Amino acid sequence: MTFMPIGQTGQTLAEESLDAVGGKRGATAVATSRQNSSEIAEWLAKHTPADMDKAAVSRARSHGVNLEVKFEGRYPTGPNGEYLPSYEVAVGCRIHGTTAQREAAIEDLKKFQTPAPIPQIERWLAELSVLTAGRGTDGIAAELQLTAYSSRLAQYPADVVRHALLQHSWKWFPSWAELERLCEAKASPRRHMIAALSQPAPDPEPKRRPPTNEERARIQAMVDEMFPRQSRKDREAAVDIALRGDCMMGDPS
Repeated sequence: MTFMPIGQTGQTLAEESLDAVGGKRGATAVATSRQNSSEIAEWLAKHTPADMDKAAVSRARSHGVNLEVKFEGRYPTGPNGEYLPSYEVAVGCRIHGTTAQREAAIEDLKKFQTPAPIPQIERWLAELSVLTAGRGTDGIAAELQLTAYSSRLAQYPADVVRHALLQHSWKWFPSWAELERLCEAKASPRRHMIAALSQPAPDPEPKRRPPTNEERARIQAMVDEMFPRQSRKDREAAVDIALRGDCMMGDPS
């Protein structure tokens, strides 16, 4: 299990492409100039899920929130026990940021979850059926399959769906179980980012300060009273150890 900072350095490919299109830096353009969901979906579909994960992290950072996604490996086997290609899925997200910063960031990151319109998904499915073997359905059965696949794929971001259908290499037309496994893996980083952003920030650590002379004297008197048989030197040493550094909370009384 590893924590992986996604895209912490440099400008992502997605940001560079939007610089050329809209004159605004990457993920900022998603939040400010692409309010229409169809336009957002179209923009997402032009990029890979990995690039969109980087853009989402970059956008959160612009609000003062740092995100680190935790990944685990998956090592599937086939029906005959053969090893299938391994892959990673996100299983959590470490976050640093105030509650106000999280609330501002989450509204932007939700845009990175925008699905493609159903007609667009159907066109991608049609293209996939031409590129692969084994679909072998027509008529009503084909229509039912198209509806079943497209309605389920509409639950995922546009970039994830296009990657699963047209960028991933399929020899045979995939079953829904195969598509779902791939989409879940590719969509998992942003889901965990949003889940982390949905949680309020923990209460800040209380501020600590060194003890005042009055507090030190009061504690020394208490130690002297409780341990009269100890030498004066030992009692003073015990108080010095107990009051070392910033050990007091609250305003001095």
